[in-house]
Amino acid sequence: MNSFKSNSKLILLLALLFAVFESQGQNREDQSEVKERPFQISFVPGFGTSKGPKEGYTNQFSLNILVGYEHSFDGAEFGILYNINKANISGAQFAGFGNTVGGNVKGAQFSGFLNTVNGKVRGMQYAGFLNVTAQEVQGAQFAGYMNLADSINGVQGAGLLNVSKKSIKGAQLAGLGNWAQNVQGVQIGGLVNRARHVKGTQIGLINIADTVERGVTVGLINIVKKGKLQFALEHNEVIDFNIAFRSGTNRLYSVLFVGSQAKEDDYLWTYGGGFGTEFKLKKNWNSSVELTTQSINPEGDHYDEINLLNRLSWNFGYQFANHLAFSAGPVLNIYVTEVYDQESGRYGNDIDMGSFYNETFSGTNVKMWVGYNVSIKF
Repeated sequence: MNSFKSNSKLILLLALLFAVFESQGQNREDQSEVKERPFQISFVPGFGTSKGPKEGYTNQFSLNILVGYEHSFDGAEFGILYNINKANISGAQFAGFGNTVGGNVKGAQFSGFLNTVNGKVRGMQYAGFLNVTAQEVQGAQFAGYMNLADSINGVQGAGLLNVSKKSIKGAQLAGLGNWAQNVQGVQIGGLVNRARHVKGTQIGLINIADTVERGVTVGLINIVKKGKLQFALEHNEVIDFNIAFRSGTNRLYSVLFVGSQAKEDDYLWTYGGGFGTEFKLKKNWNSSVELTTQSINPEGDHYDEINLLNRLSWNFGYQFANHLAFSAGPVLNIYVTEVYDQESGRYGNDIDMGSFYNETFSGTNVKMWVGYNVSIKF
């Protein structure tokens, strides 16, 4: 096993060296006439029907028993271990371990581990581990671990990470995260998305951007350099003291908050989150609509049963300065709880101001009432 790993690393290193150094003379040599032949079969470079890329042949069919090193092909190439082509290829390339192309790819690459292209890709790359394209990809990159390209016009899909050094026009989909300079389309990452300029949508637990134009960021934390990044101290009829954090853009921002009700006989603590949108009214006046949900819990404990307060608030605010604003407004509360006290025969906590709706369905109580919210934002 250790020997196999060592050999694999050596082959990978040799393939990358071929792609970098041999492709430097590509433009000069490719100006000469390129001959065509129907097929070639090689065991390793120099052992087979081909003498390698110096012959200047474009193969219609290429078969490499272990490792092959050819000028180019226009058709199909199969390698049990590794395929290397110095110039452009057109068609489909299959390898058990990896493919390396010193020029452009028009078609598709399939490998168990690695695909590298020193030029452009017009088509698709699929690798069990990693795809690397030095220039633009028009089409798709799919990898079990990571995709890297100069720019993308299409789709990048990776189990862990996607990187487009310049731009993405289309979609980046990754289990962990995505990175691009400019995004026209969508980034969907399991953990984090990073872009400088976004014209579209970011969806992830953490989204980071310098600017967001004609689009939104959807996540728990949305850090937009030219957007909304705001802390607030808040009070409402249910919880006396709340600390809230809002991030994103005015079109759509996320809200995270924690709070406590410091009554001696009924201490409660809460945490929750949600989304909101804010729009300008006149001069320094604005209005916002927020939808949040929060868990209500007793002192030193956490209910196992459902005990959620859902709030739809409509706030009106005044901006005193860049980092100082005041807002207040009415709130529609929808309290859903499975917590039941047999002694009192009451569901949930005593937090409503007098509900206009109170019904129980299969052990779940739902109450609705109108409350208020007051905020000082920084």
